[in-house]
Amino acid sequence: MTSPTHHFSGAGQIASFNSSNDGLMVTQVTTIVLPAEALRSAADTPAVDVVHLLRPNGRFTGRQRELAALREVLSAERAGPGAATAVLHGLGGVGKSTLARQYAQTFRTAYDLVWWIEASSPGAVEEALAEIARRLNPVWAGTAQRPELTAWALAWFQHHTNWLLVYDNVEDPALLAPYLGSLTGGHHLVTTRLADDWDAIGVDSGDALLALDVLPQEQAAELLWSWVCEWDGSDEARWEVGQLARELGGLPLALDQAGAYLRRTRTTVAAYRGRLGLQLSRTPAGRDPQLTVARVWQVTLAAVAEDDPVAVDLLHALAWLDADGCPRDLVYRLAPDEIAADDALGVLHAYSMIGYAWRDVRVHRLVQGVLRADALARRPAGAAPRGRHEAEQALLRTVRPAGPDQDPDAAELARLVGQIRALAATDPRDGCDSAVFNLYAGAALHLEARGQTAWALPLYEGYDAQIRHGLGPEHPLALVARSALARVHLATGRPDRSIGILGPLLEQSLRVHGPGHLTTLNIRSSLASTHQARGSVQQAVEEYERAADDSRVALGPDHLRTLTLLSDLAGAHAALGRFDRAIGIYEDLLGRAPADTEPDGLPGPMAGLNGLRLRNNLAGAYETVGRYRQSIALYQEVLADFEELVGSEHPDTLSCLSNLGYAHHAAGDLERAREIYQDVLTRRADALGEEHPDTLLSRSNLAHLCLTSGDIATGFDLCRTTLTQRTGVLGPEHPETLSSLSMLASAHDAAGEPERALPLFEEALRLRREVLGPHHPDTLRSAGNLASAYHGRGESARAVPLFETVLAEQERVLGPESRDTVLTRNNLGVACRGAGDLERARSLLTTVLEQRARLLGPDHPDTLGSRAALARVHEAAGDLTGAVEGYRAALAGLTRAVGTDHPVSVVVASLLAEALRTRDDPRPRQ
Repeated sequence: MTSPTHHFSGAGQIASFNSSNDGLMVTQVTTIVLPAEALRSAADTPAVDVVHLLRPNGRFTGRQRELAALREVLSAERAGPGAATAVLHGLGGVGKSTLARQYAQTFRTAYDLVWWIEASSPGAVEEALAEIARRLNPVWAGTAQRPELTAWALAWFQHHTNWLLVYDNVEDPALLAPYLGSLTGGHHLVTTRLADDWDAIGVDSGDALLALDVLPQEQAAELLWSWVCEWDGSDEARWEVGQLARELGGLPLALDQAGAYLRRTRTTVAAYRGRLGLQLSRTPAGRDPQLTVARVWQVTLAAVAEDDPVAVDLLHALAWLDADGCPRDLVYRLAPDEIAADDALGVLHAYSMIGYAWRDVRVHRLVQGVLRADALARRPAGAAPRGRHEAEQALLRTVRPAGPDQDPDAAELARLVGQIRALAATDPRDGCDSAVFNLYAGAALHLEARGQTAWALPLYEGYDAQIRHGLGPEHPLALVARSALARVHLATGRPDRSIGILGPLLEQSLRVHGPGHLTTLNIRSSLASTHQARGSVQQAVEEYERAADDSRVALGPDHLRTLTLLSDLAGAHAALGRFDRAIGIYEDLLGRAPADTEPDGLPGPMAGLNGLRLRNNLAGAYETVGRYRQSIALYQEVLADFEELVGSEHPDTLSCLSNLGYAHHAAGDLERAREIYQDVLTRRADALGEEHPDTLLSRSNLAHLCLTSGDIATGFDLCRTTLTQRTGVLGPEHPETLSSLSMLASAHDAAGEPERALPLFEEALRLRREVLGPHHPDTLRSAGNLASAYHGRGESARAVPLFETVLAEQERVLGPESRDTVLTRNNLGVACRGAGDLERARSLLTTVLEQRARLLGPDHPDTLGSRAALARVHEAAGDLTGAVEGYRAALAGLTRAVGTDHPVSVVVASLLAEALRTRDDPRPRQ
């Protein structure tokens, strides 16, 4: 099940409840809704001088104007809704983090809570929120999981003011969208290298964006002098400091490293300038921070090598690991022993080459980049860059202590997955070590198991590059690795990149293996699913048909791969609105279920499991066409068989149970649907983890149920929480994250807040156009949602042309009778009625009624909704007799199909009652 399309709703309008379940088996697991007492404690718990900050820079110099500007931006009165946010942006090394720390320290007494967040690593914001919950509510937090802690912290921030959150080194503005959008009672301070894209998440591109440049000459000299004057206060030294500050371009990082070198070595400034060789340069590198740092670094590193050669080796190894912090125990593995490591760290810290984040060791990204570039440039032919092998071996020894070919230590893998990800992201891509690429694969699978597929991408890229380099691009393992990379691109919302990989890969596999080999069939199946994901459903049908034919010839008509390909083909037909064809394939497959043992040795229970999945998918197809009783009965049978075969807690069992709940939801039995959803949530609390995408899908489904059943407050909270977690887990541009953004807009709309809903609908459309392309089905749905929002505000003149554009594109991309196309045609008809174009409305809605009756059946709620919509046109034209007849027919059908309490039934009953009053008493009402 996916997030539903936004539809017209409300008195006098027809809510066309479009089922988003395509009938396929979808694993759905649980989520946590905070109990009332926890929410109350979030509102009632005070914060008194709660501070979590890195130690401020004791040599902070100048920047008083910038400090004042930050304070002015954050404390200014805001004209409308939104968060008080300041974004410090600038080149690496200009002192953004230093200024943010100084601000937080200077004004800490103005806040009840100040919290520093290293915001560049996966899940960092969510982990910080969880830690805040532990600090503020330690008793309750002791028994809570991280998602509960995160939700509690979000609730706390929503109920309190006078707090400051500092997000350091943000690499993607969209990651902060859920927090800046929902946490508006305090202040947000962001440091980043990025100057663009902040307006897309509601940050004022004028006053809120503060560009930080290098230090002016006077302040730069003052900073450097603060180091030198401790041991040489002469006028000559003062003059030399001014010259050196100018030659270093006022870059604070370079100034601090130069100052640390001078203090440590007691070298004269004149001699240091000579070693840098800057006297001969007529083009100071102040605008090229990497070049500036490289010049300083070369001199500093020579001095470090004299003091402690181990320190140089250690620094080179740290260059390949996570810049946000390397655990001290891993650092110890990079040195001969702990004492040598501690001594080396002391030397490096004295020269300002490293910093500390509590006990973790940090190296500035700019310094890391210079170190890696130098190591790559100087490495001997065929050798690893300096420090690279040591970093790899340290991680391998920690994660796989029994040996590189043995199973990893799961706890260490989970703890160090960020380090492995950094190692993969910096992989030179020109070597091949099976232990290393297997380490990448293990970390990637770990992240995927937690639902963090987006964060696994660099791991799969490194895995793929190493295998192709070492084994060749057409090695069977290389084909598998490349296919896995394509799958991750698809899972992270990049279908075009996935197709760019899979097309050539399929040609390779055809050459290497032939058309009927399982590898080729799997690649073609992936290509088909990618076409379907990007909206090219007819191409998906053609690829599935070709793969099924090849599998039938090579493996046999009853081989499990053949049957699963046919099942996927049925799902693609259903996506095009060919429900009869889809149901026919499913029913035929049930008559040809595989034997208990497959020729390739597939175990019998697995074959039986796939037979149950086919029946599950058939039940979903029945639900899609409105055969609710048949769907529910079949789901109940399949559920019992799943429980007998694999147990009541198996993911497939719970998926089937959740799908049964959705069938009740679609049939209008909202109370039973909610009971089932809650049962699934409770039973799956610890199954895959609270931040797994399936968990978030389950929360989204529950939010949809709450919104459609009138529980707007709960639905709104669930939408907001889901958006926050999907942004952190999947990334801000993942299709499911954008679905959550769209659903949050719908929640605002349902809550009667159009001024909040409309910008969110517009933002969802903009992002989907950028990420998925203008013709993707999800993009077209977003455009339809925006048109619906216009119509809801009475702006039919804006709604109608947008609906027309969407309809034309959907007819071209999806076909004239896909469910989305028919829905848009329905909504265009309703909008035309609102605009007074009754003849066009009548024509459109008559076509929709005929299509839905033929495709879904005359008693499907969508068909009956269309009948009622057509009755409204009769009513608007003054034909009250025709309107009453249409309403009565629609209501009678809805009563039989879904009962009198279904939301559509309630709306139609209200319309019928009003039409009868008007007909029987036509006098104008006051």
